[in-house]
Amino acid sequence: MPRDLKAIVKRSKTAIIAYKMYDNCRLKRQMKRGNPESLDGATHLEFSIDQSLAYIATQFDDYMLYGDLTPAMLRGKRVFELGFGDNVGVALKFLAVGGSERAVCLDKFYATRDQEQQRRIYAALRDTLTQDERKRFDEAIDLSNGLNLNAERLKCIYGVDVEDAPDLAQEDPFDLIVSRGAVQDIYEPDAAFAAMDRLLAKSGLAMHKIDLSDQKMFGSNGMHPLTFLTISEGIYRRMAIDSGRPNRKPLSYYRNKMAELGYDAKILITEVIGRNGLGDLVPHQERIERGARYVEAALALVKDIRPRLTGEFKRLSDEELIVGGIFLIAKKRS
Repeated sequence: MPRDLKAIVKRSKTAIIAYKMYDNCRLKRQMKRGNPESLDGATHLEFSIDQSLAYIATQFDDYMLYGDLTPAMLRGKRVFELGFGDNVGVALKFLAVGGSERAVCLDKFYATRDQEQQRRIYAALRDTLTQDERKRFDEAIDLSNGLNLNAERLKCIYGVDVEDAPDLAQEDPFDLIVSRGAVQDIYEPDAAFAAMDRLLAKSGLAMHKIDLSDQKMFGSNGMHPLTFLTISEGIYRRMAIDSGRPNRKPLSYYRNKMAELGYDAKILITEVIGRNGLGDLVPHQERIERGARYVEAALALVKDIRPRLTGEFKRLSDEELIVGGIFLIAKKRS
């Protein structure tokens, strides 16, 4: 898109809606042609090697911390990662550091990537490991001549939804399912959760970090962060269903879904609207208490936009509307 046109689009809610509808149609046609490549998920393209290592470590450490896991607990386990984007660094950490038996990664899109940059990231990741961890790392990926995955240890699946992936039907149950910034991009996630429930072994653990914001669709252009909740379902569906845009499911949807599936679940709040890119709440919190300055500012934002919210969102409580992100930890009952 020309730069001057892009500037105009960013200033107008109507123009943003029109562009997202166009982009959604474009991506739908692209996928029908069998081309799943997208810049969505290309997280590492603009990163330095150190930034990439820090990003991988943050994801892995979050799973270990909030899942209350230790490397010993991962030995011999099978791991499934949904929406891994352009890098399998987290899966490699599970295999190398945790001693997991096998990891399978799936993404509906193929995130654009620089293969040489990826090789350098993995080489640098290997350098951070102990001797025993490097041995397990080398069993999963060979960096001696490009990038070569050992499909017996680490497998990647592209271009298909988790509920429609025939390769997964051949897999033994997984002990751990993880995702970061993936579930919110599935417009109707019921089928995905049902599929992951079938994939997860009894007593298995699922952990999903889920962004409930508009992912900078309107908020980064000076508009209210809940502007995307003022758009009718029919219009928004045409903006988002085929292009990995936010599905607008609130916190209560995920809580109810876990109860429906019979999981013992805990939901931690990672973000509150209006904090302007300050990063995650650390540590993540089970509940947000009124009184903190950022909470009161978020409640003021909700009060300002509530009259303009569409019906289903207008019925949500203030406390639910201020939540901008969650970390879902759910254990399947045995």
